[in-house]
Amino acid sequence: MNKISSSKISYLTKQIFLLSLAVANVSIIGIVPSRIAQAAQEIPVVSSSALGQNMDVPWSRPVKINDPFEGSYLGVFDRNYFYRRFLNNNVRFEILSLWRPNSVRFLLASRERNCAYSTRFSYNRLLTRRVIAYRGRKYLYTGFPYTSFPVSRCAIASNTQNAVKLFIRTGEQVYQLDGRNSTFAINPDVANALRSTPIENVQIRLVTESGETIDSEIGRGTVEAWRDIY
Repeated sequence: MNKISSSKISYLTKQIFLLSLAVANVSIIGIVPSRIAQAAQEIPVVSSSALGQNMDVPWSRPVKINDPFEGSYLGVFDRNYFYRRFLNNNVRFEILSLWRPNSVRFLLASRERNCAYSTRFSYNRLLTRRVIAYRGRKYLYTGFPYTSFPVSRCAIASNTQNAVKLFIRTGEQVYQLDGRNSTFAINPDVANALRSTPIENVQIRLVTESGETIDSEIGRGTVEAWRDIY
């Protein structure tokens, strides 16, 4: 009897163990595809790769781009802006970029605000004249029944520029890329450097066709997304 009981117990234990493995495998097989599908659904989809000042896209995170002219690929949009002031001119620079596996494209846009100030006079009924003398049946008054206030007149002009050189600083290394129409090819060496760059703001320098130098930076969110792009 003891032998029969022990054999039954060992048989039941083995069956329970096999059943637990089967349940674990089923759960794993079911979880892995669901996580993959969930990760794929979390990547935003953008319908165009065009760069514009008023564009509304997820910034500094990987997106799937379904462009009708360029096809489908993974990319990341980046944006930075800053101001420069000279006398009455206040210039706002906006640097937009799209980083994709084999190239990066920029849009260098500037909006210049030139303001001139003048003085305008307005009659003020609240000012009270004061009598200082009475001569020949006439009152002499002091005070000026007008107030002055500054008036600004501003002219706004927008402009874009083409970049022909791009410098990327990663650590102590500086990579120089030559391009046309603000588009630069990403070779394997640069791709490896971007992929291994520490997650922090990266300094870049753009040189335009006219020779103007514009310094900007790429945000750490985009730098982190480079690991998925490259």
